[in-house]
Amino acid sequence: MHIKKIEVKNWIGLTELAIDPGKINFITGRKGSGKTSLIESLDKAFTNKNRRAEVVRHGEEEATIFIQTDTGLEVERRVRDNEKSNYLKIRKPGESVPQTEAFLRRLINGEIFRPLEFIKKKPEDQAKIILNMLEIPWTMENIRDWFGEIPGVNFEAHILQVLKQIEQLYYTQREVINREVNVLKAQVKGIRDELPPNYDGDHWREQKVAEYYGKVAEAEEVNKKIAVAQNLIENLESIISAIKYNAESDKQSKKNHFERQRADIREFKQFLAHKIEANQDKVKQVDDHIRQADETIDLELKQKIQALREEYSLKKEQSKRNIQTEADALILQNSEYQNSIAAKEQELVNIDQLEEQSLVSIDEKVLEKIETENARVGNAKTILEQHKEIDVEPLRKEANEVADMQSYLRDYDRMSYIINTKIAPKEEQSKVLTARINKARELPMELLKIAAVPIPGITVDGDGMIRIGQTLLSGLSEGEQLELAFRVAKAQAGELKVICIDGINKINEADRKWLEQEMETDDLQYFCLNTCDGDLNIEIKEETA
Repeated sequence: MHIKKIEVKNWIGLTELAIDPGKINFITGRKGSGKTSLIESLDKAFTNKNRRAEVVRHGEEEATIFIQTDTGLEVERRVRDNEKSNYLKIRKPGESVPQTEAFLRRLINGEIFRPLEFIKKKPEDQAKIILNMLEIPWTMENIRDWFGEIPGVNFEAHILQVLKQIEQLYYTQREVINREVNVLKAQVKGIRDELPPNYDGDHWREQKVAEYYGKVAEAEEVNKKIAVAQNLIENLESIISAIKYNAESDKQSKKNHFERQRADIREFKQFLAHKIEANQDKVKQVDDHIRQADETIDLELKQKIQALREEYSLKKEQSKRNIQTEADALILQNSEYQNSIAAKEQELVNIDQLEEQSLVSIDEKVLEKIETENARVGNAKTILEQHKEIDVEPLRKEANEVADMQSYLRDYDRMSYIINTKIAPKEEQSKVLTARINKARELPMELLKIAAVPIPGITVDGDGMIRIGQTLLSGLSEGEQLELAFRVAKAQAGELKVICIDGINKINEADRKWLEQEMETDDLQYFCLNTCDGDLNIEIKEETA
């Protein structure tokens, strides 16, 4: 499909223009003559896009654009200052056509291609345009099937670029995990280096150190019994002599004890005898005391008046009674002392009996102890017959080894925990990510096998990088870039096969000759702009016979 008629009125720099374009249309003129306005009218007609803020000619209220193609399709637009009142009409005699922007855009695959603008784009933007030309069907469900999830990448990009993003995402995640694994492995190595060589924690955990030390204790107990038995047998005579010696010492102690008691009693008896004698002396002197008292009182009576004689008589009687009472008390006290002496005499008899009983008891205990020692010696001989001395040191060494090895279990368990709960899951994650990375690297080649590459000589590697032959887009020469731009333009052209070249005069002579030859021999329609002196001029060049 080519454009057969263009009518423009009050559009940017054009007051009114009507042309019937041919296959190749050279539009020349100075700057501001309306060349670009004509090209932009095609953009507006099919894309409704404005490249400028003001598109209605200054001073006018409305601009109109009318396009007719060689298939009979007509597109009419009226552009007003108020966007809401813009007008679009699409007609085709004998057919009903959609009155939509989407219908128009499908005719040109989104936009009218401008090869020279393509050359000015960055290589990554050029690659995006080319990749979008590769028809590789895919869905988000395909992504989930390929990777088991929907990764967080930009799915607006081409599928090959999406796969590259996914690969880089998983690669970055795997690097983080692998770094964490390396740190954890370094921790494990540090712990393992502190453990004894070839340390098997599970083996040492099963060992019961209490049982090992129990064997040591049992062996020590047996050896102790043997040593005690031997000692008893060897020292029996000494033990019996010691028992007898201790018994004699006990006897002497008892004798000394009872002798002290006898001495105390004798001393107390002498004390009481002295008391009795003193009291008897006092009793014997009572008459003398009475006589002396009488004489004293008589003397006093003689000196007192008769009135007091009776009073003194009473005093004499009272004095006698007091002295007699004191004498009676002394006699009673002496009687008590005599009774105490009799009691002490009985105590002495009892002490003799106790002493005899104590000495007999000591002798009986001596015999009992000697019998006990003889019995122990008999048991000791039995022990020696039933037991043999055990070498405890190997048992103790073995028990100490178990205890020492079990002291490493905490570090061993920490190491096992790191390996099983941290490293193993992360290594599993790393394996999963590696599989996904490999899948992301393999998929582009698989998808490219079923994708039609629309431009001869163009290849797309697994990284989504565009190459011409073996050369990346960024490494192409000026002529190669121009050739690529036209190959892309032709491949991208939709049903309306129109290409606009703004600035054909800027292309060098050799490349321009090649380009003109291409334009003459293909089936596309060209609008070529050339800035030069003079007014707007349109030169139409038809296909060569």
